[in-house]
Amino acid sequence: MEAQNINAKINYNKLLDVLFESWIESYDEKDRERFCHDGLMRKNSSELDINELWHNAKRRVMFILKDCPDGWGYDTRDLLQQQDVNELRHGKFFSNLAKLFYGILRNQADDRWNDKRVDADMQNVIKAWQTEPFAFIEAKKLAGDKNVLKQEMEIALKRDESFLKKELDILKPNIIVCCGADDSQFDFITKCVFANKTPQILGSQDYPSKSSPSCLYYYPEDEVAVIKSYHPSAIKEEWMILERVFSPFSSLLHNYETPF
Repeated sequence: MEAQNINAKINYNKLLDVLFESWIESYDEKDRERFCHDGLMRKNSSELDINELWHNAKRRVMFILKDCPDGWGYDTRDLLQQQDVNELRHGKFFSNLAKLFYGILRNQADDRWNDKRVDADMQNVIKAWQTEPFAFIEAKKLAGDKNVLKQEMEIALKRDESFLKKELDILKPNIIVCCGADDSQFDFITKCVFANKTPQILGSQDYPSKSSPSCLYYYPEDEVAVIKSYHPSAIKEEWMILERVFSPFSSLLHNYETPF
């Protein structure tokens, strides 16, 4: 990713729309209707300027997932326009995503937030979900089925590598949460986007799981943190989904000076 240099007058989603035009044209015509637009989530309020909010955000959080599981393309940036999604009444996926987002926003070096504190503060979790800016990215832009094979993801990431890098350069997130069991998104970010750069690698003893240890790569030169996460709707206890992200992020804040 290029050095952080954000202009307050940038309309990020409009820039992405221009990128998406050429991205869509790179696919066969028969596949284009499955393309999913994404980027900064539009809030369900005309009074909120997400471009200004993103520009001023100390923590620019981006969630990168696999793909839309519905088999057809749509604009994921409009998901919060659905009342049940906006109010977190749509199930585990959005609820856990909102809790992860809130915990990332609230954790400080001297004030450790965990799953229990977040669960006890749901009113403010919903408020942050509705008012604070975040990016929601599909690594594989063509919608597919509910299950995506790792090989399929790797092929899509390799094909669209240059487009995805351009998308990240437009948004310039500084906290990237990679959601998925097979680490395909995490590997793409760390091995392709930040190729030839040396990260500080953190885990946490607060997260007791040998099979899926917590992991965070921090790139001091770029001031970007990349975190492994379960999929928000993974068949796991909720505390495991949240703590796999909170634990290494808290360790980062406690052990390193960061801009966020």
